[in-house]
Amino acid sequence: MSYRKQPKLLGARVRRVEDPRFLMGKARYIEDIELPGMIDAAFVRSPFAHAEILSVDVSEALAVPGVIAALHGQDLSGRVKPTVCDAISDGWQSSEFPALAIDRVRYAGEAVAVIAADNRYLAEDGAALVDVDYEPLTPLASVEAAQEPTAPLLHKGWKGNYFYRDRHAGGDPDLAFSNADGVLEIELATRRHGGIPMEGRGCIAVYDPIERVLTLWSSTQIPHLIRSELANCLGLPENRVRVIAPDVGGGFGPKSHLNPEEVAACVLAMDTRRPVRWIEDRREHMLACFHSREHYHKARVAYSEEGEVLALSAEVTVDCGAYSVYPWTAALDPGMSLFIMPGPYRIRNFRCETLAVATNKCPYGAYRGVARSANCLTIERAMDAVADALGMDPVEVRKRNLIRDEEFPYTSVSGFVYDDTSLIESLDKVCAEADYEGMRERQRLAREKGRLLGIGVVTFIEQTAPAVDEGVPINFRYDSALVRLDPSGSATVQLGTHSHGQGHETTIAQIVADQLTIPLDQIRILYGDTQQTAQGIGTFASRTAVVAGGAAHIASGQVRDMLAERGAHLMEAAAEDVELVDGRVTVRGSGTRGLSVAEVARATYYHPELFPFGWSPLLEAAGTFDAGHGTYANASQIVLVEVDPETGAVEILEYHIVEDCGRMINPTIVEGQIHGGVAQGIGGAFFEELIYDEQGQLLTTSFMDYLIPGPTELPDFRISHLETPSPTSPNGIKGVGEGGAVAPYAIMAAAVQDAIRPIGNVFVNELPLTPERVLGFVDRAAGRTDREARRSG
Repeated sequence: MSYRKQPKLLGARVRRVEDPRFLMGKARYIEDIELPGMIDAAFVRSPFAHAEILSVDVSEALAVPGVIAALHGQDLSGRVKPTVCDAISDGWQSSEFPALAIDRVRYAGEAVAVIAADNRYLAEDGAALVDVDYEPLTPLASVEAAQEPTAPLLHKGWKGNYFYRDRHAGGDPDLAFSNADGVLEIELATRRHGGIPMEGRGCIAVYDPIERVLTLWSSTQIPHLIRSELANCLGLPENRVRVIAPDVGGGFGPKSHLNPEEVAACVLAMDTRRPVRWIEDRREHMLACFHSREHYHKARVAYSEEGEVLALSAEVTVDCGAYSVYPWTAALDPGMSLFIMPGPYRIRNFRCETLAVATNKCPYGAYRGVARSANCLTIERAMDAVADALGMDPVEVRKRNLIRDEEFPYTSVSGFVYDDTSLIESLDKVCAEADYEGMRERQRLAREKGRLLGIGVVTFIEQTAPAVDEGVPINFRYDSALVRLDPSGSATVQLGTHSHGQGHETTIAQIVADQLTIPLDQIRILYGDTQQTAQGIGTFASRTAVVAGGAAHIASGQVRDMLAERGAHLMEAAAEDVELVDGRVTVRGSGTRGLSVAEVARATYYHPELFPFGWSPLLEAAGTFDAGHGTYANASQIVLVEVDPETGAVEILEYHIVEDCGRMINPTIVEGQIHGGVAQGIGGAFFEELIYDEQGQLLTTSFMDYLIPGPTELPDFRISHLETPSPTSPNGIKGVGEGGAVAPYAIMAAAVQDAIRPIGNVFVNELPLTPERVLGFVDRAAGRTDREARRSG
């Protein structure tokens, strides 16, 4: 049989079908759920970054009218397993993360006790009366403090304050360095920040003692993984644990973990036999929702007179906070850095050493573009440094080092196999779209008038739907889908992934609609309930379009074949003569002869006597797709900024993007993902920073002091597309969710450095580029050593 070979919906700018409920206020988030008898939880959090817990007294809290229950760490000890999330590596040191601290707290904000009451106000009143006796210990509030030889060990049995250390080498870096025309060294730092979704974390736990089923409503990206670890922590069979993720107001990585508060809420629900709700406030979110992005890189670069990078040697240190969190481990960013730093370049000699340091800070977790932003910063700033050293244009240096079209599929020095991409084409296209030569001329003219304009250029490659076969506790290379056609001819698709803003109810429906040739409004997409959806891994790592889309494509293709087979039988035609076109099963070349999808479905379900005995009376199929080594998207970007040397303010004048995410399912949704990713990247490049003092106290606990970009801080993004289909995924699709967030660190550092070049030479190497830091770089470029000298000068 055959079906329409030119899809009508794949690649179309279809409006998002899920938007009406969000725009009309009909979405259902955790806080919108009301259950009979529900009580609220409030947590007692440590005021110390590092301390022994001598005692916890909850008696006064329990005496408050309306307080129902109280728990502290000793109550859970021996009853609830702590989370142990280990990387599989010789350089790994294991640790336990309890739901409530038992005998020691390791970061300010760690949960020590929890109070449940008739409402949140009473729960907070009770929490304020919990008496915890602490003995403060030396806080290790920085990588340097944790690595001091005399520093106390954060976890028992450790050899030093690190979760993980490892190294990787390819080629012969030492030989390349010895033969190089030039060698340069750079150091870079990106400061700690986080995903900051509009909706914070939250959950509702319900226990049914009759059915012996625990249900957790959670604002999560990974319902199936949460179910697995929750069952493990509580000692329950997995089929007695149900996780439901309703509408989620942004995830971005921070919601791809099991939170200790969720485990504690479940225990309260089991103890009280009442639904228990916990909704964090923004201060809790800042203190205890897992942080990210704190990288410190040192790199040596060997290069030739022609601008070819011959070798790269790097040391990567990541401040991973106090605990390794489920499911990604504290090796997440450091481990990825071992392999992704060379990026899109033909670097054949590479060495990297990585260290995940344990400190008395909030634990480290996933955030959009895991490890890529910092590593893109390092390799792109290395390219800029080579260009400066040789007096070459940064675009030309990149072209001389990018992997060439004829080299694909390309095996990187790290062992990654890159499928087809458009690296050089995307760079050429973005230069044309931005009028790069004209932009340089405008920059020259502006400088003559005293204005400081700077240009940044970045090219990157991104592994989407990544597969990690070694070193991780969970291999997330696959996902699944169930597709069922009902007797009316409409389809229901059950996914193992979750949508929290990405538009999956539209994009996955577009894939299925083209397979079954039925209208989009006849397809319903279900996800987010482990009891009612396909087994899956979750939504993160730019994977859903590839793996869930691939699974839905395969499953709906199987249902399509069933339709054709049954339609052919009903029309007494050969299966090979049947085609599926516009919702009808027809005999090729027969004009009007045919049956609608609904007619074939109704006959299948309600008249099995019309078919040979043994044929299934169901039109449904399960599909899985294994992404193998993943797919590789790429992009190039150019930005034009203006720096005010008196205030340190940076204005983004133009932002040009050329993105290649393979075959696009829906260009409008692709552009929305790019907009969001770049916006978050700009936040990290200029505004966002979680600042700790020397005692391990977080100083930025509200939006008064933790800044995020709004519409006035963001430029108009000028986006163009290339489509280089992946040879390994159905429909040639690659991921796009994280791509926008990868480049802004590198491109803004380059642009700011370029802007202040008329003042003097300085290497911009620390983010975020707050006005104070920009003024510091201006001072250094001018040869001034302090702010007062700048003012008097």
